[in-house]
Amino acid sequence: MGDYEQMEMDIRLDSERNLKDNLVKVIQFTYNNQERERKLTGDDLGTVRNKHEGYGIAAEAHSRIQNCEKDLKNGMGDYLAKLQVEGDEAIKECSRLYDAALNVAMNAIIMAADMTRILNDLYYGTGSKKTPLEEAFDAAEEESGDGFEEAGEADAEASEMQDEEVTTNEENGECGACESTEEGEA
Repeated sequence: MGDYEQMEMDIRLDSERNLKDNLVKVIQFTYNNQERERKLTGDDLGTVRNKHEGYGIAAEAHSRIQNCEKDLKNGMGDYLAKLQVEGDEAIKECSRLYDAALNVAMNAIIMAADMTRILNDLYYGTGSKKTPLEEAFDAAEEESGDGFEEAGEADAEASEMQDEEVTTNEENGECGACESTEEGEA
């Protein structure tokens, strides 16, 4: 009963996985563009010094998203009302819904880029180059004193040992060739 392994299957469609990967790239692109524009214009917002400042930035971004969501919700109501009407009025409402959904997505990406800035400032800008989880892991590793060497050191020693074996094998091979020629001559 104890000889089984718990496996986790990712049952998302490839398109969903690709979408998330692409969104992460878009968020990073947006963050990089924001930082570049701040440097070009000289608009130095300064670093986020504490979690309260970070919350203020997040709240501002969230309120923009809520306004866009309100437009989206109103657009859905208008679209429903236009379903009863003859003509192309519903197409115009669908176009408004597209714009509203695009604004929600755009502001959500900007908020994610702002959260990237906050994370970078709070975790990496406070003098520590490690997140709290990384610090806790390192502290636990130092306390345990497990006696394991770093991979780089072990790899260097293994490489030296392998070089010695190759040299020894080459010498033995040359001697074996000498012995076989001597046997053939005798």
